[in-house]
This record gives sequence, C-alpha cells and structure tokens, in this order.
Amino acid sequence: MSLSRRTKKWIEKNCGVSLEGKTVLVTGANSGVGFKTAEIAAYLGARVIMACRSTEKAEKAAETILMDYPDASVKVMRVDLADFRSIDAFAEELRNTEIDVDAFVNNAGVFRHPGEVTADGLELVIGTNYLGTYRLTEKVLPYLTWLPHPVYLINTISIIHKTAGRIDYGDFWLSKRYGDIKAYSRSKLCLAKYTYALAKRYEGTNVRVMMNHPGISITPLGVGAFGKIVKKLAVPFGRLFNSPEKSALSVVWIMAHDVPAGSIVGPTKLFGGWGYPRQNRILKKVKTGAEELEQFTEREIGRIV
Repeated sequence: MSLSRRTKKWIEKNCGVSLEGKTVLVTGANSGVGFKTAEIAAYLGARVIMACRSTEKAEKAAETILMDYPDASVKVMRVDLADFRSIDAFAEELRNTEIDVDAFVNNAGVFRHPGEVTADGLELVIGTNYLGTYRLTEKVLPYLTWLPHPVYLINTISIIHKTAGRIDYGDFWLSKRYGDIKAYSRSKLCLAKYTYALAKRYEGTNVRVMMNHPGISITPLGVGAFGKIVKKLAVPFGRLFNSPEKSALSVVWIMAHDVPAGSIVGPTKLFGGWGYPRQNRILKKVKTGAEELEQFTEREIGRIV
C-alpha cells in the first residue's frame, strides 16, 4: 500500500526535501516502521538499502515498494544483529563494495524473547537491540567517516527508556530476575546513552549521530512492547497511537532540519507516544554514565571475540 495523501502533504509542508541521489540504508526494513522508512525514502527519490536478517522477507518487501514506485532503486543486504559474525561480514561487505550511504538507520530490534539467546550466547533482547547495534555501529563508522560527504547515523530508541529504563551491572543480562519490559527498556536506555556519547565523540566529522523513536506505534513489536492493554486498545482506539507510516517520518524530518547532533527526534504528544516528529528533551540519565557503560560493553564483547 503506497503512502497516504496526508503523509505526502505533511512531508511537502514540513520537510520540503528531495532525496534524489542520496542513499538511505535501513536495518530491519522488511516490516513495520523500518519498512515505512524505506518506502518514504524511495518515494523521495533515494536509493534504498534494506538490511535485514531474512533476505526472503526483505525481497518481498522490496517488491512491494517497487510495485508502487517502479523507478525506485531498492537493494537487499543481509545482517543479523543477533550474530556478531553476521554483523562483521555485513560491515566488511559495505567497505569492500564501497556502497555509498547518506543515512544509516539502525532500526532493527526485538522484544519479548524470554529465555532466548543470541548466536553469541547473550540474552536476546539486550544482545540484539543494544550490543548488536553497538557492534554494527562501531564496525561501520570508520567506513562512514571515509565517505566524502555528510552522513546521518540514526539509532532508533524507544520512549520507554524514559520511564522503565534502568541499568544494573550486577545483573545486566537479567539472569536473576527476568522481565520483558526490563530487558527492552534497558536495551533502549543503553542505546540512548551510547548514542548521545557517540554524537559528542564524532563532533567535527562528516558523521552526524542522531536518535529517533517511533512513539507507541501499531506494529507487532510496538504493540507488544507496551503490553496487553495497548494490544486490546489497538483496534478500537487505533487513532490514539501512531501508524508505522507516521512513526517513520522522523528520519526524513532529521534530514530536512538542522537539529543538533545527539538529539532525539520523535512524537511529542501524549507523553511522546503519538504525533508527528519533533525534537525531544533528553533526560539527564541519558547524558550521564556513558563511560562506565562503554567499559562494560567492551569487556562483554571481549569475552566473545
């Protein structure tokens, strides 16, 4: 299904940007907000790279985009954020083939997988959403800084980091007392802390590091992340929540506006759960503790590789 007339009008009025000649790479682009991010980029004339765990699902998603935008350029690549070997191979392919990238969107994520682990033996949700994104980001950044033009690196967090996000290094992987919301919110708080610090580190380079969040979006992951109540309300009160299409507008909004590096962009209405994207306030807990988190993260990676 192509983009709605309302979305197209909103982009024209609030962004007024063409992505002709640009390349937008989106992880987890075969469904939900990631798919709509890729579709919006294609609509605006960008070359699109859909980087997904399942190339079969990604190819079907690419075909859907091409049905509505037959002149679009859509490429599928494979990367599994729950597998360091896959991440490293993807980063190597990106470098070796010298694929141009103007916006690198780390959108892929998972929720509610109690008892499951990554290919490297880590709790699946934190291991994918945070450590997988961390590993991928660190692996591709040297290549992105080599490119002779500005690059946006956008990490997708969640508004749940504001309320439920807590970090306990004594039980980081929640092996003592697991909880779905605990794992998901911790993964997103860690990613927010890391991204905010990363933006400071890359000041003065061609890479502009940003964060976006989808609000409460009607996707399988979004509905699941906010529990049974939201799932029950999703159909009768769907207008209270963001559609994947509306949530996906944050990337084009970032690319069209001069927002400071390290900013969070996403819905701001109804406590950040609904609406069109705008710059959000960054909490103190995102701005502090990044050094301790990075040291811990590097130690955990050192145990694997």
